Amino acid sequence: MKSIARLLIITLTGGLTACAVQTPENPTEFYPVSYQNLSGWDQENYGQLLVLFQQNCQKMDRQPPNTRLGGASGLFGGVVQDWIPACQASMVVNPNNAVQSKQFFENWLQPYQYSVQAKTGKVTGYYEPEIEGSTVQGGAYQIPVYGKPPELIARKDGNGQIQYGIVQNGQFIPYYTRAQIDQGALRGRGLEVAWVKDPADLFFMQIQGSGRILLPNGQTMRLGYAGKNGQPYTALGKVLIDQGLMASNDVNMYTLRAWLHNHPDQAMSLMQENKNYVFFKPLNADVTAQAPVGAFGIPLTAGRSVAVDKNWVPLGAPLWLEISMPLPPNQERHPWKHMVFAHDLGGGITGINRIDLFTGYGRSAEWYAGLMNEKGKIFLLLPRRTINQQAVPAVQQNPMPNE
Repeated sequence: MKSIARLLIITLTGGLTACAVQTPENPTEFYPVSYQNLSGWDQENYGQLLVLFQQNCQKMDRQPPNTRLGGASGLFGGVVQDWIPACQASMVVNPNNAVQSKQFFENWLQPYQYSVQAKTGKVTGYYEPEIEGSTVQGGAYQIPVYGKPPELIARKDGNGQIQYGIVQNGQFIPYYTRAQIDQGALRGRGLEVAWVKDPADLFFMQIQGSGRILLPNGQTMRLGYAGKNGQPYTALGKVLIDQGLMASNDVNMYTLRAWLHNHPDQAMSLMQENKNYVFFKPLNADVTAQAPVGAFGIPLTAGRSVAVDKNWVPLGAPLWLEISMPLPPNQERHPWKHMVFAHDLGGGITGINRIDLFTGYGRSAEWYAGLMNEKGKIFLLLPRRTINQQAVPAVQQNPMPNE
């Protein structure tokens, strides 16, 4: 999807202003609802959705059946094996047949709404930045973009979440902070993969987790996520708000960039309030044909891929969003109701009602992502349990209203 499709930054509006305190979800409060509760479902592109679902299934098929995908404890759909019957059923459906494609989703996937009170969710956007840079240091290109240091390792904690750090004196601890790295902790080790002009450009690219470097010779260098330092993430917008430097209603990607550029004497120290630091690796993919690869392990699709909290949403699972979307040129909001897929994770994305939508790359994608900070409904779709390979509809003990 490359139109509004190419759209949508947690890590900018939402992630840059994210609150530290989150209300914990209760997995017993996921209520099954009818597809009639999904406003706009009858106008979807079912064939396109089926193709994306089949791609997810192909990814799952390459994993052991007991592979943990995430999701709230006690919910069906948290391991690959739960999806196998639905995946097998999807492979015999022709995506060119809209009626059969629609019937597949309705027969094999059960929508859930979190809480009987129908809590409002929040959706922001993220994108793949394009910034000027070079593979060698010189002239205006003095800001290093670092690859992952060899001593930095990743491991899973007791909940299966990835942690980054180093082992020191037998203890697993976080790596250098952003301030320490900015001040030269990695200088002279040959870890630079590129050099850029503007530290703010690098900061925002790290928030996005991938990017494209426009080189002086006209070529493009693709950078992908290689790891992070294991330090806590702090939203820049929250820092500015807490220090009385910006009003909460004024925070978006553009106002944050403008503030940093207008206050160069304070910009570095404020960015360093976010101790989290992301490392990159060069990618050999054809930049004209490929998108960044998300945490699920497949290329992201603009307008269809989202970052989620794996504690509550299994990777690969479909979700249904009912939000508004800013449209050019006047930023007017229009209804946007579509199915998306949990293809990625976000450091500032916490809870079932917090989603980050991938908008694509380039200026258009940046525009949408920078302005998105939308409230609306979020539904989670999970595979129905089966008996003799036949999907069994969920028993709806708590009927939900359409509105």
